[in-house]
Amino acid sequence: MFTEIVGVGTANGIQVYDLRRGTKLAQCTGVSVGGRQAFSMSEAWVAGVSDKRAVCHVYMLNRGDASAKLVFPFPEEIGCVQVLDGGRYLVAGAKSGRILMWATASGRMLGAWDAHYGAVTALGSSDGVLVSGGEDAAAHVWVLAQALDQLARGDSAVTPIASAAEHTMAISSVHVTPGVLAGRGRIYTAARDHTCKQWRVRVERQGLRYAGRTELLATLLYTTAISDIAVDASETRVFAATAAGLFQSNLYAHTQVGPDGTGALTALGGTASAVYSEDHVQFAAAETDVVAVGLSCDGTLAVSASRDGVVRVWDTGSRQCLRTMSDKQLAGGVSGVSVQLAPPQLGGPRTLATAGLLRPDAMAEAVVAPRISSISFAPLQRLLRADTAEATAFEAAVKTRLSGSRESMAQFDAQLRQDSAYGQTSRADSRLLGALRPADGSARKQVADLQQQMERLQRHNARTRALNDELYQSAVSEWLAARPQ
Repeated sequence: MFTEIVGVGTANGIQVYDLRRGTKLAQCTGVSVGGRQAFSMSEAWVAGVSDKRAVCHVYMLNRGDASAKLVFPFPEEIGCVQVLDGGRYLVAGAKSGRILMWATASGRMLGAWDAHYGAVTALGSSDGVLVSGGEDAAAHVWVLAQALDQLARGDSAVTPIASAAEHTMAISSVHVTPGVLAGRGRIYTAARDHTCKQWRVRVERQGLRYAGRTELLATLLYTTAISDIAVDASETRVFAATAAGLFQSNLYAHTQVGPDGTGALTALGGTASAVYSEDHVQFAAAETDVVAVGLSCDGTLAVSASRDGVVRVWDTGSRQCLRTMSDKQLAGGVSGVSVQLAPPQLGGPRTLATAGLLRPDAMAEAVVAPRISSISFAPLQRLLRADTAEATAFEAAVKTRLSGSRESMAQFDAQLRQDSAYGQTSRADSRLLGALRPADGSARKQVADLQQQMERLQRHNARTRALNDELYQSAVSEWLAARPQ
C-alpha cells in the first residue's frame, strides 16, 4: 500500500503520524506553530516558524521525540513557509508583504522582494512557479528564475507574470497543479470571502521573460469563510475546510445525452455562474470550525483538523470517518496539516523509483531504514549579501584596475563593452568612450587620484562589513547561549 505521513502543527510542536495506520511516528517539540502554513517538511527535516517570535526551528525527521537541530532568528516576522525542490530551497512569506528565498544547504539568501501590500498569508508552488496570496486579497504568480534574474540585474521592482484580484477578502489557501507555464495546470485560491476560485494562466514569452494573464474558470461559493483547501490529483474534487465543517465540491457532473443512458462530463461553474453551497457535499460527522485539510496521494483518504484539536481521517468515497487521532499533544489546538510520502527512515520507499507502488504490509514492516544523523541545512542569512552573489556588470567595471597607460584604458573600454547589456555597445557609445580617454598628463593624474580614493573607500567598506558581521555573530551566539535548553 501507499506509505504516507501527515504532519500536524500544534501549540505543543509538530506531530507526525502514519496516515493509514494512525500510529505516531515522530514528535518535534519546542515550537508553537500558530499558522496554517507555518511549518513545512522535506524527506529529511521539518522547519517550523514560532508564533511567538521570529525564530525558525529545524528538526531531523526521525522516529521518536526530537529537539530542534537548529534554532536561528528570521530577518522579520514570518507567516508561512514552503519547501521547494525536495528541500533544496525554502521560501517564506513575511507579515510585511515580502517573499524571501534561501538555499538550505548553504543558508544563502537568494532573493527578497516586495510582493503584497499586506501580510503574505498563503504559498503554493509547482515546477518552478510560486503563487502567493496575501491580506490584500490578491494572488500573484511568480516564475522564480525570472524573479531572481530581476533581482540580480538590480531592477527597481520584481513583477509577477500574472495576478488575480477577484477576491474581496484575505486569501487563506493556495493550491497549484503541475504545468502552469504550459497552460495545463490550474491554480486554486480560497479566501475569507466564502469563495474558492479556479484559475488558468495564459503564458507567453516576451523575449527572455514570461508574461501572462489569469482567466477565471470556476467559482465555488460556501456559507462561511474558508480556512484551507485540498485538490485531488485528477482535479475533479475540491475539499474545503470551513467554519461550518468539511465539504467536498465536485468540479464535473455527469449528464445524460442519449436515450440509451450514454452521457458526458460537464464542468461546473464558469465565469458567469457560481457553484452554490447547496451543491456541495458535507462530511456529516465532521466538527465545525475545521481549519485544515489534506489528501492522500491517490485521493482515497482525507485528513481534517479542527481548531479544538480533533484530527480525523476520512474515506473520501463514502465520507465515513475511519479513525480519530488520539494524542494529548493535540489538545492545545491544531493550526495546519501536511501530507506527503513517507521518507525511508519512517518506513517509506528507499528510492523514488518505488514511490507510489504497492508493497505487502509484511515487507513494509520488515524494511526499516536507519535513523539519519545529519541534515544539509545551514542557518539562513538575514540579509541579501552582495559578496555571495556574482558581480554585476557595474561592479565588474568598477573593480577593473586603472592605470595611466593608453593600453590599460583600451582594456577597460573592451571590458566595459563586454559587460554591457547583451554584450553589445553602440557605435555612438564607442565614440563617446574614445573621447573620454585621457589626452594629457593632467587627465591621467585625475584618474590616478580617483583610483586611490576608490581603493580607500573599498578598504573602509571592507572593515565596516567585517565589524558588522562580527557584531551580528556575537549577538546571535549570546542569544543562542542564553536561550532555555
